[in-house]
Amino acid sequence: MLFCDEAGFCLHPKLGRVWAKKGKQPFVPTKSQHQKRLNVAGWVDPLSGNHGIIQNEKGNTDGFINTLRHILYRFKGTIIEIWVDNARWHKGKKVDDFLGEHKNVLSVPHS
Repeated sequence: MLFCDEAGFCLHPKLGRVWAKKGKQPFVPTKSQHQKRLNVAGWVDPLSGNHGIIQNEKGNTDGFINTLRHILYRFKGTIIEIWVDNARWHKGKKVDDFLGEHKNVLSVPHS
């Protein structure tokens, strides 16, 4: 049994307040990347403590299927029950087709 979820992070964070002398514009160097995101997915087996994380190009159905492929590779030859939330990218024809091809993976949406 695995629990799986995704998260996305903006690589252009808002800057907090900063002190500067009155009338002076402060310069705050950053490594911000406008219009870019970091999308990751992780899973954990609460019984054994095994866990993993993977970076995906996008946080969508294709990213979810990529995560499932990663889990399949990690757990070759075992039946896997994956608990996910009710996000729309965890459902649909693509996911159903993938699960149909891989009978050892059971995806259980959780509300």
